[in-house]
Amino acid sequence: MKKFMSLVLTVALAFSIFQGVPAEKVSAASVTGTVVLSGSTSVNPLIQALAEAFMAKNKGIKIVEQNVTGSGAGITDATKGTVDFGMSSRDITGTEAQTLNKVQICLDGLAVVVNKSNPVNELSPSQLYKIYTRDTSSLNWNQISGSYSTSVKIAPFGRESGSGTRSCFEDFFKVDFGSALPGGYDVNLDGSLASTGVMQASVQNNSGAIGYMSLGDMDESKVKALKIEGVEPSKFSVADGTYAIKRPFLLVYNKSKAITPAAQAFLDFIASADGQKIIDSQGFVKNNLVRVKATGISLSKTEVTLKPGAGTSIKATVAPEDTTNKTLTYTSSNPSVATVSASGEIKAIEAGSATITVRANDGSNVKKTCKVTVAYPVTSVKVNKTSAELFVGKTLTLKATVGPANATNKAITWKSSNAAVAAVSATGVVTAKKAGKVTITVTTSDGKKTAACQIVVK
Repeated sequence: MKKFMSLVLTVALAFSIFQGVPAEKVSAASVTGTVVLSGSTSVNPLIQALAEAFMAKNKGIKIVEQNVTGSGAGITDATKGTVDFGMSSRDITGTEAQTLNKVQICLDGLAVVVNKSNPVNELSPSQLYKIYTRDTSSLNWNQISGSYSTSVKIAPFGRESGSGTRSCFEDFFKVDFGSALPGGYDVNLDGSLASTGVMQASVQNNSGAIGYMSLGDMDESKVKALKIEGVEPSKFSVADGTYAIKRPFLLVYNKSKAITPAAQAFLDFIASADGQKIIDSQGFVKNNLVRVKATGISLSKTEVTLKPGAGTSIKATVAPEDTTNKTLTYTSSNPSVATVSASGEIKAIEAGSATITVRANDGSNVKKTCKVTVAYPVTSVKVNKTSAELFVGKTLTLKATVGPANATNKAITWKSSNAAVAAVSATGVVTAKKAGKVTITVTTSDGKKTAACQIVVK
């Protein structure tokens, strides 16, 4: 059923961001008038934010809210034609659709919330069902896995009859869970609350409370949202259908009542880039919202050499710039050689090599690597002779000492300034060939440190 609902949503959004809005837009610059709305307490805070921005740009139009008591009130007022728009946080029924047109301004997830002190982080639909039907197995929080260890009474709160928020909550059980809440279940709740604000305050002030409310209206500093079916409620999990408890935010109007130029101007503003930005900033889900996945990661360093005990950091940049989830995971292929923190701080432990992998957390499998070499660096090199004399045909073996003694890479190369006078082998054996003077130089591979021996061939 969830997949079907998600498909329906995707197809619907493909036709139009704002269904029901007349195609011809109105220039609001010269329009005056008043736009009256009523209805949902969940939709109203968003409408207020949109109205404030709209009226700042359109001084001749006033947006007024009245009878903000629930979706039912907005639908009733719109049916009567006493308001320009009814605000509804539930879809309209087939009967209501005979009289009303609807405009979906956005989507909203319904967050199941508990007191901030509650240790529980997730509930299954079955557990939630038992809590709201007052099943004897779910009367106290210590009966719920991961919750309070002591006996704390579960205090379930719901919304009042006619609330769009309540309809969404009940529809989740009926459609997605497959077991409708029984008639009269609300009688046994600790309260059927009249608004989103009262719900949040009730849960905030009761350690055993659980309730449900608009995800966009939820204040994370006051209450905690729970995962449902292992899915965290977010704008994106609502948009892609992975989070099941969701609903449309609608403006409904009477089919027989013409939309005024002022009302149409307000609809146009909501559909504009400015309006959509407000919807997004308020925590609600734009109709055309999609996740933008990472396509690449660039690193400030792709290869570093450190001595044991030293450290460095790598800075990662995710592309594209508007990637939805920019969080990254850092791992080391060999933590005994080099470790890396969650923020990209690398620390060298002992000599060896390791690969630091930086991977995107959005499921795109995009990654980038940095090679880390941990070594004791070479600081010097000396030759056992700084000068010598040789007769033609004779040989001399030079020896080089690389410092410090625990240097990791002691590789060296030998070179003659004039191989016709005296040649030198890879192991430091000098062979005199003809009379003359020559300089034999040794160079370390690490650090390019040098030392020399002056040879006179006789």
